[in-house]
Amino acid sequence: MSTISDEDLLAYADELLNLVTASTIEAKLRKDSSLRERLQALLDGRDSGSISIGEVWRHGRISCPSRSEMGLYLMNALEAERLDYLAFHLESVGCAYCQATLEELKTAAESLELNAQDTQRRERLFASSAGFLQARSASE
Repeated sequence: MSTISDEDLLAYADELLNLVTASTIEAKLRKDSSLRERLQALLDGRDSGSISIGEVWRHGRISCPSRSEMGLYLMNALEAERLDYLAFHLESVGCAYCQATLEELKTAAESLELNAQDTQRRERLFASSAGFLQARSASE
């Protein structure tokens, strides 16, 4: 990444970049005072109300899918075109918000699956113990 665009600097400030790109920009910001001044000027301009359409889209996360749509994506339950778009949004665009949402949904799904397995195991154990207890109480 030789030249850092204004959009990338603002995306860095908003923590919207993937880890590699954000780390690269952060390292350059630490070394280059003119880059820090440029970032500050961009932030000042944005705060005064002069923002681009791209910034409106990024801030409003207009291109981001809903949480429920992310869940359907995780279950592979969307039409092909929408699956392709979400894969592009997550992998090529690298939307940090949506990647975090997807990870959270994956963790929740794994937790539910483990809870379901525990419940099934307890039910089987109870069923086998109930039969044992019934046979024992009948013999007494």
